[in-house]
Amino acid sequence: MEKFKIALASASLVYILLLASSVSAQNMTNQTMTGTNITNATGPAAGNGSAAAAPSGLAKVKVLEAIKSLESGDKTSALVELTAAKQVISGESDQAKMHFNEGMKAFTGGDSNGALTHLKAALNFLG
Repeated sequence: MEKFKIALASASLVYILLLASSVSAQNMTNQTMTGTNITNATGPAAGNGSAAAAPSGLAKVKVLEAIKSLESGDKTSALVELTAAKQVISGESDQAKMHFNEGMKAFTGGDSNGALTHLKAALNFLG
């Protein structure tokens, strides 16, 4: 139980750092991209699309890392990755969010197999 409390405290700290980093990065993006509408560009005019694809890619990476951690039995790392994924998955499809949320419920309830099932399903719905 003590290890879980430490892991939860660590994950909370990571969450706070990611949130601060996200706000800082957004502010930097807003300052450097003044007058440019990259995030709403679609089709050929969107260029390589990397700005619009970043959230999906990050969500997919974090969910994949959480799956790898769970499969190896490292619940502490899984919690860190799931906490990070939670921050970037909000813009994803309803199916991805539903499976991710169910995976989080299973994980917090101690059901690693259920968490893996839903996280793998969420991964299929992430770009």
